[in-house]
Amino acid sequence: MNKTKKLVFTALIAAAYAVVTLVIAPFSFGAVQLRISEALTILPVFTPCAIWGLSLGCLIANIFSPFGIIDMVFGTLATLIAAFLSYKVRNIKFKGFPILAPVLP
Repeated sequence: MNKTKKLVFTALIAAAYAVVTLVIAPFSFGAVQLRISEALTILPVFTPCAIWGLSLGCLIANIFSPFGIIDMVFGTLATLIAAFLSYKVRNIKFKGFPILAPVLP
């Protein structure tokens, strides 16, 4: 995959994460956060571009968080770590399915 395709793919994942999070904003931000967009953290199993896309999308979404800079830093860091771990365990499979990738996030 060339650089342009990687950049576009990363941007699409970031946009998808941010839009899904903001569409369900009443559930996405609060003391207990329900983020449907966190389901996208399985994408690093398929491409490492998703690690940066998810992190950027989380950062963009967290700009609108009522918790401000705390959510921007620690929420984004949590998503970055979850996406990275999904990528690292992508080769641990059971019957062809990466069993640890969806569990870690």
